[in-house]
Amino acid sequence: MTRSHLIAENAPLYDFGHAVELYSPLLLVLVTGFVVSLLATPLMRRLAMANGIVDWPDAKRKAHAHPVAYLGGVAIFIGWLCGVLLYLGGVVQAPTGSAPFPVSVILGAAVIMLTGLFDDVYGIQARVKIGGQLFAAAALATENVGLVLVQNTFELIQLGNMPDWLVYWLGTAVIAGLVVGACNAMNLIDGLDGLSSGIAGIAALGMCLILFFFGALVDRPEAGAIAAPIMVICFALIGSLLGFLPYNFNPASIFMGDTGSLLLGFICVAVILMFGGIGGLGPLMVTAGLICFAVPITDTTLAIIRRKLQGRPIFAPDAMHIHHMLRRSGLGVKQAVGVMWGMGLLYAAIGVTIMALQLRWREGMAAFAVLYVVTLLIGLRTAFRQTADLKKKAAEALPEAPVADADADQPGTGKADPGAAAS
Repeated sequence: MTRSHLIAENAPLYDFGHAVELYSPLLLVLVTGFVVSLLATPLMRRLAMANGIVDWPDAKRKAHAHPVAYLGGVAIFIGWLCGVLLYLGGVVQAPTGSAPFPVSVILGAAVIMLTGLFDDVYGIQARVKIGGQLFAAAALATENVGLVLVQNTFELIQLGNMPDWLVYWLGTAVIAGLVVGACNAMNLIDGLDGLSSGIAGIAALGMCLILFFFGALVDRPEAGAIAAPIMVICFALIGSLLGFLPYNFNPASIFMGDTGSLLLGFICVAVILMFGGIGGLGPLMVTAGLICFAVPITDTTLAIIRRKLQGRPIFAPDAMHIHHMLRRSGLGVKQAVGVMWGMGLLYAAIGVTIMALQLRWREGMAAFAVLYVVTLLIGLRTAFRQTADLKKKAAEALPEAPVADADADQPGTGKADPGAAAS
């Protein structure tokens, strides 16, 4: 297969100087998110410790020696929101021709943050958390984010013009499915110090680079300005995570809890959905964005397939998430996190490359599918081998005792922590 076949007709030409000039003023949003989060995190830690909002260690699955505060997700939200408000307040000059900022993203993020906060402080049922996520998804739907994505996808795969009512319902389903899926996928990997915050930061960086190449297109000089609000959301998220990570990296002094993990999933998927509204390149940018977010997607897919093959409910807990397997293979917490960060960087590089070369949508998806399937097969093989080893060791130690799962994580809780403190 030749390069000319892979790359769309009229290979893209870029003016990177234009993109730098366009987006560099927005870096103040990143700096603001960083500073605010850096200052807010210790305050949230002090507030959590004073009110007993902590993750208590135990002898079974939580290795941290002392109670560790929650509420880190609140600090991330505050930092992100301050960066966004700096842009909305006009302190950061919006490029001429910028699209309106989607206020629904702020509303949805606030709902998600409050949902996670109630769970961290009081504990709420899973269906209540799902309800909060669906409410946030409904907020996005009010600005037709997913509807445009569905319509553009229909046109791309040449299904013709679909009835408006079908586009509406399919778009609503896409938004709801992606929001709930992304929030809980990010939650499920929140099992080691610094893991979720690093993975989300890498995904957001990849999405920034996707937008950078989009803004540098010579044949679409107005493109970067249109996408400026999406870049603001990404910059604010990266800044807030950079401010939080020093306190969350191993050994963590504060965890983000459900407040943070659900919020990160929501913001990432909101950006991906917004990609879908950007003209003819929308579906390609959505594909590239999903690839940047592929580590949580891969881990969740592995969990579902693994449990189905074992004849267990897909929501049944187990200790075979990717970070569990890395820890069980002998890696330390920092080493396991480093490996998963490396996976995130690899996926992000693939997503950015697909956008930079503007690969044909089908070929780009096919290339990613091959890597994705190989990763799943390796993960499944490792999980089944480690499960067999654990059962064998347990049988040798206690032949008559039933073998129990080593983990007690629940989808949507983000509190599982075999071998290390949860982020």
